[in-house]
Amino acid sequence: MSARESFRLALAQPAIDRELDESSRVNDAVTLITAAGRANADLLLFPESYPGPISAGLDYDASEAIANACRKGGTAACWGRVEPTGDGRYSTVVLLTGPDGSEAGRYVRSHPATGDVHPVLSGAPMAPGPEPGVFELDGLRLGVAVCSELWNPELCRVLALRGAEILLAPAGGGFHRVAENWKLIARARAVENGLFVGLTQQLFDDEFGSALIAGPEALLASSVEPGLVVADLDLERARWLRNRDDSMEEPKTFSSLPGLLRARRPELYSELGTARDDLYDFEAAST
Repeated sequence: MSARESFRLALAQPAIDRELDESSRVNDAVTLITAAGRANADLLLFPESYPGPISAGLDYDASEAIANACRKGGTAACWGRVEPTGDGRYSTVVLLTGPDGSEAGRYVRSHPATGDVHPVLSGAPMAPGPEPGVFELDGLRLGVAVCSELWNPELCRVLALRGAEILLAPAGGGFHRVAENWKLIARARAVENGLFVGLTQQLFDDEFGSALIAGPEALLASSVEPGLVVADLDLERARWLRNRDDSMEEPKTFSSLPGLLRARRPELYSELGTARDDLYDFEAAST
């Protein structure tokens, strides 16, 4: 676990112009990284598959431009794209570029969206990745839950148990009617796991944004508009909460129940690891 006591997280919530070529988003991403660097952010989180490509079959590569921008700005960037798997399928990939421009992490989305979500957004179903996503940046562990993965409490709890102190939640967009509950879920994941959650999305058409940074005790920042959202995360305070037990003592020294990761009985949860006949088949859905 990192010894650092605080972390400055920035979110990018870009507005999407469908009339422009997707590759133009790379220049927009560089501009946002530059702005995050000026804000002294430790990390800038982009939405799912941004700056892309998000459409299956496009082959532009944003990695060099992002690496150069991170080096110049002195900030890390978490970004995404859709990649071919080599067997005729595609996968949603999240990449972490360090402040020195190096590739510091790579996660293949393990729970692709069900239904028609990816065929609509990307033009193809997505193959599932093999493992939950955990990155490490300067000794600090970051979990990754892409878009609807944030709604999976088991996945997010596993990331917390693997040492994640910040949960990065890049989403695609198109929330509309579910936006309020999406933001509620983001806050719940922060509260129940004693960590920080950064949620951001792409803004399609007339959509309002859902970007927010939540801690285990409070909402730290939010925005419905395109642009950057920045907040300072008190890592020491979250560690204090995780390592304490509940108490009836008044006045309370906490505003969310502490010690939730300690107050578990794993021997009672065996059903979570048991296969069932009605489970969604991610492999079949990706073919």
